[in-house]
Amino acid sequence: MNDLTPEERDAPIYSTFSELYEKGFSLDTVTWVFVLGIHIAAVALGIWAVVAAPQDWAYIAGIWGITQFVLGSLSTTLYSHRLITHNATRQVSLPVHLFFCVFGQILSVQGSVRRWSANHVLHHGVDRHGKKELDPYSATWFPDSLRNFLWSHTLTHLFNHPESEEYQRAHNAKRHAVIMWQDKYYGLLTTFWLFLFPMGLGYALGGWVGFFSLMTGSMVASVLVQHNTWTVNSVTHMWGWTKGLRSSAVNNYIWLGPLGEGNHHGDHHDFPRDYRNGFGWSGWLLDPTRYCILALRALRLVGPLNSASVREEAEIFAARKLANIRSRSKISAEASELYEQLEARVLELRKDWLEAVSRWESLRKESKLVQQATARRNEIAQEIRAAKAHVEARKEEFFAAVERLHSQIPGYAN
Repeated sequence: MNDLTPEERDAPIYSTFSELYEKGFSLDTVTWVFVLGIHIAAVALGIWAVVAAPQDWAYIAGIWGITQFVLGSLSTTLYSHRLITHNATRQVSLPVHLFFCVFGQILSVQGSVRRWSANHVLHHGVDRHGKKELDPYSATWFPDSLRNFLWSHTLTHLFNHPESEEYQRAHNAKRHAVIMWQDKYYGLLTTFWLFLFPMGLGYALGGWVGFFSLMTGSMVASVLVQHNTWTVNSVTHMWGWTKGLRSSAVNNYIWLGPLGEGNHHGDHHDFPRDYRNGFGWSGWLLDPTRYCILALRALRLVGPLNSASVREEAEIFAARKLANIRSRSKISAEASELYEQLEARVLELRKDWLEAVSRWESLRKESKLVQQATARRNEIAQEIRAAKAHVEARKEEFFAAVERLHSQIPGYAN
């Protein structure tokens, strides 16, 4: 487990971009030319669609682009991220693999699933071992926000990164046969779905006007879906309100662009194998991808889903509260004894809260087992209500004690 303090964890390790070349980084010519090319094409074709294209075809280009944008974004967050990289379920059916590997994930323009997953494993691995230099998306490598944003949002994807044992292990991990096949033929699949298919269909339906209209939708969507997905690496590790425990990721409760992947990113880093992106009611409201995964589960296209238990969520919330207190100013020696007493009380209340949560969870499980037995049903229901009330009481008492401790700290400071 990574025991670094937040200050140590997020301390910069490079001063300028030029230092990267000394560390073995090099520009990936194929990638930067491709990315630059589709950006130029998107701007040029976008201007043409607004200024010169027939109105009907401009609308068609817009519909094409929106569809590709949504499918590409969803394919990254639902398939590449939650189902594959984080194993939100151990059972993914062949139709799901085929749909996303042969079609949907190509529209995300993020590289093959195998390569994307390997890089993302390194990104989360830092939360455990603290080797920040291995995180390809790090938003804390540099001393200023501008360089951190440029690197984590775009530049990291344009460079060849130094080889490492950790990357080799992640890249060589056994994947489904369809994922391995997609990795081998990714270039051909990209050429077909992003270029040949829209060009051919557009020309067949509307000649050269149709050709350029559908290419407009494809190129503009390709650029937008890239930047939309990249904001998870940049925005959600740089700006927000609730910090996670183990990484620079934060909950900002706002950014819905990546279909739920951005707004509860601190929750995700604290419990990455959860099929959900965020805890609590705001997690439900701000996570469209969750609904799609539940739909796949309802259709039996994926197996049972992993999620944090109520106790595990409570442990994360409590640990965040305590971490916030401990990050405050150091206290004077004279006040340390009183502070330790208050902190001991807070820890005791934390234990009581978590034990109450465990009791509530066990009663809920028992209730499911006896739903068919009327003799115990009413008794169990009453015990569950009492246990839930006990959980809320212990939670509020813990939070109140934390706030009292928090309010005392300024008086203890040297």
